[in-house]
Amino acid sequence: MCLVIDGIAWSGKGMIGSILGSFAGVEIMKEGAFTQFFSVLHNLGKITRDAAVVLMKTEADSLLVDSLIGRNTNFRVKDSSSVWHNPNPWRYFRRVLLEDKIPLQDRINNHRPIFQWQTHGQLANFELYYEAFGERLRMVEMIRHPVDLIGKWMRRGYGELFGVNPLHMTLCVRYHEHDVPYLAVGWEDIYLSTNPAERVVRMIGSQWDHSYNTYKSISKMLKEQILIVPFEDFVQHPKPYLSSLEQFIKSCRTRHTSRILRRANCPRILHGRQSLDARESRKKSLELQLSKEARYILNRLIDEYETVSTKFVL
Repeated sequence: MCLVIDGIAWSGKGMIGSILGSFAGVEIMKEGAFTQFFSVLHNLGKITRDAAVVLMKTEADSLLVDSLIGRNTNFRVKDSSSVWHNPNPWRYFRRVLLEDKIPLQDRINNHRPIFQWQTHGQLANFELYYEAFGERLRMVEMIRHPVDLIGKWMRRGYGELFGVNPLHMTLCVRYHEHDVPYLAVGWEDIYLSTNPAERVVRMIGSQWDHSYNTYKSISKMLKEQILIVPFEDFVQHPKPYLSSLEQFIKSCRTRHTSRILRRANCPRILHGRQSLDARESRKKSLELQLSKEARYILNRLIDEYETVSTKFVL
């Protein structure tokens, strides 16, 4: 099974990936930072659809093999995809240090590991992923309140570093001698002329629109391979979502799951009066930095999120 953990950056994918890593048979989460660019390049007309599908399948196979033999294992303590955020890090140490006596192909055939893959904004390309992985595909889509996402992006400098800082490896397009992130394709002039806050609002809005419109357009059958999880409700009431995830990926929690939940501070108290007031204060502060059009986008995103998220609360 190919389990894709998707959503806008900072929507809680690392948290849910660590929790799923405690489920039976689920591999440690792998970052799909470059793999997701195959779909972007296809959307930009730079590679054909069949090329994108083949590249995605090949990369998924390669990442799974790497995980099973201990190659390119992430030991960086702070990364959500590192072994230290997995309930059994020593399993991955053993893979690095020891040679398994059972042939790799036999291990895959006998144990049917669930490959876990983190992506950003790829619900918009769900049909391409389905073409690559078919019935084996499951996508967990994390969604989170736009004001909180925008705050996270602003603190990370996402409104000014893309295409400028070489360490921010986001796919960019060349436009009038400037590198513009692919999320700004179609409004490049606005991106280059506006401030970081407005850039962030518009980029998050672009991802949300493409993803949500795709979800609305696909068939009921395909929707069954997508599980949408609202971050705010999950962290307050994780139990029903854990049961839903078990059914969704045909796996089960293990004795490690409760420990990983405690590490993720789940359940937690989130929406006290003070928390809601703080969010409203951040929203008002943000609006002061935005044009009239961007303020409209922000408020539309909030309204849509608050409407949509209630449909997926368990």
